[in-house]
Amino acid sequence: MLPRTLKARSRPTDTTLQRHASFFDDNGDRGVDVMECARGMRALGLPVGIAYATALAIVAALSLQTRGSLLAMNIDVDRIQKGKHVGDTGVLDKRGRFVATRFKKVFGASSTADRNGDKAFTATELTRMINANNDTLTGYLAATAEWRLLLALAADTNVVESGKSVPALSIARMKSFYDGTLFYKLAKEHA
Repeated sequence: MLPRTLKARSRPTDTTLQRHASFFDDNGDRGVDVMECARGMRALGLPVGIAYATALAIVAALSLQTRGSLLAMNIDVDRIQKGKHVGDTGVLDKRGRFVATRFKKVFGASSTADRNGDKAFTATELTRMINANNDTLTGYLAATAEWRLLLALAADTNVVESGKSVPALSIARMKSFYDGTLFYKLAKEHA
């Protein structure tokens, strides 16, 4: 198994979305099967059972979108942009490249989700963002699952919300998620 480093898994010409997906490609064949995805989820800190269940759901959905078949049960890293769903933030363009101006609009100083201006996003604020970007039930469900999982895996700060301390994702953490480096950082933290 290759070490979980950005250098070992991605190509210089990869989009940020391909770098993100390449994290799970243990053998470098530009495809991610359920076992590879589960190992990646374990490297991110998920318990075994949850890692495998999550991997199965992710690979099934993305296999259908990137390979055109559920039978393949393999994500095509080169076509990962086909897995973008309706109602995403638009921070990654249609080809999977990072759009800095859109990131600033969604997560910057004028963000409608970060109403208290603390530059960190809680579950409540992420739900607000999801609601603002989604117009289909499928998009809403996919976005909610993705953001909740990211919050559980990558929360790097706590903020006070309704009088309670709750986990949150800082702007820096969000940026590393979108630039394709967060999973590598998390795996290093959990190693």
